[in-house]
Amino acid sequence: MGSVSPRPILVSIPHSSSAVPEEVVDKIALSAEELLGYTDLFTDEIFDVDNVYKVQSNFSRVIVDPNRAPDDISKEYEMASEGVIVHTTWDGKSVYKEEPDQETVDALIKNYHDPYHDALEQHIPKVQFLIDCHSFLPYGPKLKKDSGKERPDINLGNVNFSSCTREHTVFFREFFEAQGFNVSINFPYTGKYILGHHCHRRRIPPFLVPGIQNEINQGLYLKPDSHEKDPKMIAEYNDIFEALIQAFMVKFCPDDCPKEEA
Repeated sequence: MGSVSPRPILVSIPHSSSAVPEEVVDKIALSAEELLGYTDLFTDEIFDVDNVYKVQSNFSRVIVDPNRAPDDISKEYEMASEGVIVHTTWDGKSVYKEEPDQETVDALIKNYHDPYHDALEQHIPKVQFLIDCHSFLPYGPKLKKDSGKERPDINLGNVNFSSCTREHTVFFREFFEAQGFNVSINFPYTGKYILGHHCHRRRIPPFLVPGIQNEINQGLYLKPDSHEKDPKMIAEYNDIFEALIQAFMVKFCPDDCPKEEA
């Protein structure tokens, strides 16, 4: 029986892990439970579909964030939860008991950040679209601009209309709205380094690969006031994501719909 060719879609899941790299495991001030609060919980299940290209992190974004530039380093309080190496969480907690020295920072970037992007770049010539997959808290956290405000069901980020065409964005918005979701564009998140580096219009050639950031509200699939998943909702949203991929293929890649190989 023949195998099915991968669809020309690249799925990026950069924030699904809470694992702490061994380089800093003794320096972390946050507990394992606290680390879960800064994780895109269960995005590795929601966005786990077959026959696509996929890159997924196995380390906490609090320690090394693949969605920030490798030279984006800041210790300033107002930049909390920002930067490739985070020092203060988005609710004001210190990440480290003992700050890592520059040699350790360089090693973290080399060993975790760079390989993530190397993996993306290996797949990009084989695909026609990148979907960067995330989740977010139901209400804006303490140090974000939307602190305390209720958030939408789905947030689509296109780096302020620079990472994909309007037609792509409208397709994603209308697909989710047809499923009954409240959808926002570039709020609360626009997309960061993954889209900006690999999908920006100013890359040469233009649109090295177009892409969009797809964020789902954690309130839709976590049990109330916990980090525990609702398995039924996880399965439902996974089915919706697969339907999204199928609809995208029909509209934008009809000649690349899966075919049986001999």
